[in-house]
Amino acid sequence: MTKRETKLTLTDIRKNVEELNKKQKFYIDKDQGKFIYYYPKFSKRKITILINELSHTMSYVEQHKLDFFKNDGELNNYILFLIIKHFTDLQAELKDKSIETHFAIMNELVDIGWYELFLIEMFTPHEISNVLDELSKRLNLSIKYLTLEKELKGE
Repeated sequence: MTKRETKLTLTDIRKNVEELNKKQKFYIDKDQGKFIYYYPKFSKRKITILINELSHTMSYVEQHKLDFFKNDGELNNYILFLIIKHFTDLQAELKDKSIETHFAIMNELVDIGWYELFLIEMFTPHEISNVLDELSKRLNLSIKYLTLEKELKGE
């Protein structure tokens, strides 16, 4: 038995977007009732915003000669922190804070064990992979453009 075909409608689109914008509670400590709201599904638009922020942060760190991103591990940890930031209610609290504050909060989350808790228990590996895959695609595209630019200049 085959499924009946149906034409895509605006209602279908809106229903899927509503699903992306639904927040859920994640209990950090149920006994104390401590929770955070988070997005279980990551929208492409929010992933793009996250990647743009990463690019801005990397430029800022380089321009101000800050002692961050000394190795790939630190960069990876910050990318994962941005996932926590952008897909939880921490986004609103960190919105106007300095990059230095972001690094401090990331380290505090690590120290109290919530960084790992959020990444392992709150978010699905699939959603985290979507962010990392998009980041990888954009990096590869940038490398291709740089290579093409060098070829066009005859380098």
